Amino acid sequence: MATTDRQNSLLISQDWQKIYRSFQQADFKSYDFDTIRRTMIQYLRNNYPEDFNDYIESSEYLALIDLIAYLGQNLSFRIDLNSRENFIDTAERRDSILRLARLLSYVPKRNNAASGLLKITSISTTESVTDSNGVDLSNQLISWNDPTNSNWFEQFIAVLNSSLSGTQKFGAPAIRDVIGGVNTHQYKFATTNSGVPVFQFTRTVNSQPMPFELVSATFRNQDYIYEESPIPGNRFGFLYRADGNGNQSANTGFFMLFKQGELGFTEFNVSDPSPNTIVSINKNNVNNNDVWLYDLTDTGTLDNLWTKVPAVTGNNVIYNSVSETVRKLYSVSTRANDQIDLVFADGVFADNPKGLFRSYYRSSVNGTFTVRPRDMKNISTSFEYINSNGQLNTMTVTMSLEVTIDNATATESNTDIKTKAPQ
Repeated sequence: MATTDRQNSLLISQDWQKIYRSFQQADFKSYDFDTIRRTMIQYLRNNYPEDFNDYIESSEYLALIDLIAYLGQNLSFRIDLNSRENFIDTAERRDSILRLARLLSYVPKRNNAASGLLKITSISTTESVTDSNGVDLSNQLISWNDPTNSNWFEQFIAVLNSSLSGTQKFGAPAIRDVIGGVNTHQYKFATTNSGVPVFQFTRTVNSQPMPFELVSATFRNQDYIYEESPIPGNRFGFLYRADGNGNQSANTGFFMLFKQGELGFTEFNVSDPSPNTIVSINKNNVNNNDVWLYDLTDTGTLDNLWTKVPAVTGNNVIYNSVSETVRKLYSVSTRANDQIDLVFADGVFADNPKGLFRSYYRSSVNGTFTVRPRDMKNISTSFEYINSNGQLNTMTVTMSLEVTIDNATATESNTDIKTKAPQ
């Protein structure tokens, strides 16, 4: 009977009153160590004056209070820190800022690779090619606009024609158009590469050694020059441009497109497709433009090139900005350190991914810098080609930069994202 009365009294008639008084007297604005310690001691004095009155510094109970105050400050700090990461104005972690920006349908920009055109200043070939005077041009260095060689243009074109793909000859390009007010032709070397036609070289810019790549150039269906999608075994494309100011002009001659960075790829398998699939590519400094995605056949060869859309709405690709018949869509989402996620659709507005895939990407220096002509002089590369008679020969090309390139930019800063995303 005594036990029952005690429990009823504790749980019914007294407990709620004690709890109410305890919370009423508690100071919930205490977050730091000193304030928590002070309010805990004051609380004990108010509520347990007879049970606890030993407040000397050597008391073991004060040591426990100090420990609890330390834990309280630690928890308060972490809760406050995590709370700040939920608001774009106060967030500090890069991952948090990127996620909040995407929540506002803002697409943060990754680094932009330096890119431009290198003018071919000289060529030579191992093939036995003769000019109209019967001069053998094999292993002869022929320079563009050479004042010491009155027959330089004919010889230059003769050597180039011997290395072109298929029925292409100078004056009969693969495609032609006016790009940026300059007549532009695309030609392709009859290269023998089995991989992606990329030629690497290194140059020091701003006292920093940087990797660069010569890439296959085109302007098909566009009003600007861009890199062809990387395809193993593809022939290397280069350009002829003529601005009407003579062969000495910086904008007249043969050009190759270059980009700063290194092309890489990763393969993955999606065996169980599901809506809103996300595939992570954990490579740092993937630049803002150079990402391609192919699905693969069972033998590992490239099949379809998927279409990259510029952004996502919500959590997945839910619109088709190209055509209602184009369903192989994906978007690229930026993560910290310029790593990326490939974001796919929900299976209704576009296809879910299924099977083997290969994604190409280029990692570039994350910085804003200028490439000047003095940084890109006398760059030489050699490659093998097959001439019209089926013979294997080697072409050596020397190039130089004619104009300053200043299109390299660093990834968008946290401050810029915070400013632009709410707008």
